[in-house]
Amino acid sequence: MKKFRKILTLCTLCSICLLSSTIPVSAADDWAGFEDVTIGLSFGTLGKATFYTSVIPSVGSYYSTITMKLQRYSGGSWHTLTSGTNGDTGTNAYSRYYYVTKGYTYRVHSKVTIYKSKGGAKVNSDTFTYKRSY
Repeated sequence: MKKFRKILTLCTLCSICLLSSTIPVSAADDWAGFEDVTIGLSFGTLGKATFYTSVIPSVGSYYSTITMKLQRYSGGSWHTLTSGTNGDTGTNAYSRYYYVTKGYTYRVHSKVTIYKSKGGAKVNSDTFTYKRSY
C-alpha cells in the first residue's frame, strides 16, 4: 500500500509539473546527499494554490524530510499560511494545496534534510524557496 501511495504521489506531482511553473534546483554535485530538488507553485480556479517539493537523494537508501510552508508577503514580511512535514526513503514527493487571495506574492519555503537512514546520521540540509504573484 505504501508503494502505491508513493507512485500515486509521484504521478500527481508529474501532472502538477506539466500544468504549473516549476523550478528545478541544481542540487547535484554541490551538496552532499542531494541529486535533485524540484519546487513549484501554481494557482487554479477560485484561488486554489497547489505547491510541492520533491527531492531525490544521491543514494537511493537515504531518508529525507521536507518541511514545507506556504507564505504570503504583506506588511513588509512573510506570513506562514500553512505548513507540514513529510519524510520518506528514496524519492520524497510532498504536495499540498491551500486557497489564497489575489493581489499578493506567495512563496513555497522548504527545508530539506537528508539522512543516511530513518533515524540515522544527518548527511546534509538546505532551504529552497520559490515565489509567484497571484
